[in-house]
Amino acid sequence: MHKTSLTSLPPPLSHSLTLSIPSLFPLLPQSLQFFLHLVTMSGIQQAMSLLISSFHKYSGKEGDKLTLSKAELKELLQAELGEMLGKASDKSAVDRIFKDLDSNKDNTVDFKEYVTLVSCLTVMCNEFFVKK
Repeated sequence: MHKTSLTSLPPPLSHSLTLSIPSLFPLLPQSLQFFLHLVTMSGIQQAMSLLISSFHKYSGKEGDKLTLSKAELKELLQAELGEMLGKASDKSAVDRIFKDLDSNKDNTVDFKEYVTLVSCLTVMCNEFFVKK
């Protein structure tokens, strides 16, 4: 773990504090905190972190901050998966994707339902590249 000695700080912090980088996170800008986390995480942990942050980047713009509305899902699909899905701007395609993802029929897509989409797309990509 990275250590930083804070011996040159004015009192009361001058008494040789040794802090780890994670303990300094609240003092750092959020973008730098995210970068420092990525530096120390495994590839799978980085992928998980990106899945979570991508979901929350779009969720809650309308209503519940823990779910995606149809409009939020459409924005996510276009911005994050546009090249892969191609028809993410097609209203009927978005409607079908939304209906398929909304397994509990509450008219929103929660995190579990969103991860289902990403998992299915990941499996399809793997199958595509394995067949090449």
